[in-house]
Amino acid sequence: MATRYPCRIFLLFKFTAKYIFVMRIIVSPTHDPYFNLAAEEYLLRNYKEEVLYLYVNQPTVVVGKHQNLLSEINYRFVVEQDIALARRITGGGAVFHDQGNLNYAFFAAAETGAQINFPKYLNRVIQVLQRLGINAVFEGKNNLRTEGYKISGNAGHVFKTIALHHGTLLVNANLQMLSACLKTEEGRYTDRAVKSVRAHVTNLSQFNPDITIETLIRTFCEIIQSEANTFSAPETAAIEQLADEKFRSWNWIWGYSPPYTFERSATPWGKLKLSVEKGLIVDASIEYNSRWQDQLLGMPHDYPSLSIFAQRQGLPPEEIWWFF
Repeated sequence: MATRYPCRIFLLFKFTAKYIFVMRIIVSPTHDPYFNLAAEEYLLRNYKEEVLYLYVNQPTVVVGKHQNLLSEINYRFVVEQDIALARRITGGGAVFHDQGNLNYAFFAAAETGAQINFPKYLNRVIQVLQRLGINAVFEGKNNLRTEGYKISGNAGHVFKTIALHHGTLLVNANLQMLSACLKTEEGRYTDRAVKSVRAHVTNLSQFNPDITIETLIRTFCEIIQSEANTFSAPETAAIEQLADEKFRSWNWIWGYSPPYTFERSATPWGKLKLSVEKGLIVDASIEYNSRWQDQLLGMPHDYPSLSIFAQRQGLPPEEIWWFF
């Protein structure tokens, strides 16, 4: 099982008529978003005890399971800034992660009649924030706010009898980068995918300049009264395998997007329209350049693939972006 990670805490046992439980805290050993998303699925499928998983990712845009990746992001900015793209197993909207953002994931037996129970698990997050002098409140369906600003968004998923509740805490994130990554132009994509709901966000450091990722992790340990652990070598290997097979794969990140239509009314070649299914172009219409239409069929609608196409056509690199 998981091995211990240095942290000064005590253990609190929660007694019921039949069982003794202790919530295990696991702190990720890496900033790799694909490992961390795979770890969530691994914990959901393999752990029966209560777990809190804490992790920090490198700069990444993470979209919800049922979202159209391209319609949720400023794709050109993401490519030029070398920001990772990932898809999680829960629904909801797109989020930006960086090393100023702490992610938390609670795993526990799903409750009868209320398998997803955001208030219950977010109450623990509120306790952590209150201890650090931040007056956070639960608002709406699954958000935390303080002084009118959103500081945490959450999503959930159930596998058999285990429920996952996870979310983000903006500690000292690059909000300009966040805004730029998630800034989109309406009208280009037509689909039935889940849409993100934009909100005014801010960092916890605005309300407590001394707050850090480390102090948050330490306070989670104190509030839950458990010690921090990391994964064993066999668990790490299993998670890496899942990350490779699923979370780093093109089929999951791109191919899982719902069908959509992309249109631009004014390009150097007139009106451009692409129909895309499972990430692949299945139909193309280019007003003044019909010879390209058949060449585009079956091609992934992503930057690497269309860069190769553009080079073959002798197009300047700048003109690739007309296709997004």
